[in-house]
Amino acid sequence: MDPGLSVVTAGGVTRLTLTRPESRNSLTRSLCAAIRSALSAAAADPQCRAVVIQGSGGSFASGADLAEFGRLRNERALLLASYRELRATQELLYALDRPTVAVIDGFCLGAGLSLALACDIRIGTVRSVFAAPPARLGLLYSDREVWRLTLRVGFARSRDLLFTGRRVAAAEAFDLGLIERLSEVEALDTALNEVLDQVAACSPRALRKTKQQILRFEREGAAGVQDDTLAEEALFDADGVEGIGAFLERRLPRFPP
Repeated sequence: MDPGLSVVTAGGVTRLTLTRPESRNSLTRSLCAAIRSALSAAAADPQCRAVVIQGSGGSFASGADLAEFGRLRNERALLLASYRELRATQELLYALDRPTVAVIDGFCLGAGLSLALACDIRIGTVRSVFAAPPARLGLLYSDREVWRLTLRVGFARSRDLLFTGRRVAAAEAFDLGLIERLSEVEALDTALNEVLDQVAACSPRALRKTKQQILRFEREGAAGVQDDTLAEEALFDADGVEGIGAFLERRLPRFPP
């Protein structure tokens, strides 16, 4: 059975497209498993410079598939297994050692919002809609989901979003910090390509190291700051020499994967 995921790799970019438009790309166990498999393949591919995740049919992802949850509501073990599939998918995406971009058009709700917040960069269109409504269903986000939300928008705004479950339009989402870039629908591909071109101009090794730094600081705060000599030792490696040389020679750098 088709899990509802299209995976296309080209030009150093792995693009994951959720293809369940009939349910606004709600997240099932099989879809989550397919996403994790694709992310693992991207992590193992030295040519992969970035991963893009997007929806189809005018939605990013409307949350967990509640119909699937409903079928399992009397099977607590299976219900918990489905919940853990969602969380495992978000954590693998969050920890991926390549830049990740969520391209958000339409609904980005519940677990769909959590999936987007696990990415490094979020591009939304003017018709995007966001919400964090688990409490309306008597459910809870995991600690890590709430933590990532508070990292993006702060504690007070997280309370507002979580305690009300209200829907947030694109302009407000941009102001809150739920998305970093806001695009007209017809300009979405251009906005994405701009980000990918900027990522492609950087050293893949430097990006991986930088992402490790950011993840460490997010998890550990000031305690995650290491002795600067560790950074100094890695500063002028082959990529640094190439980057400086390219700048002085007024050419594009040629970084290895």
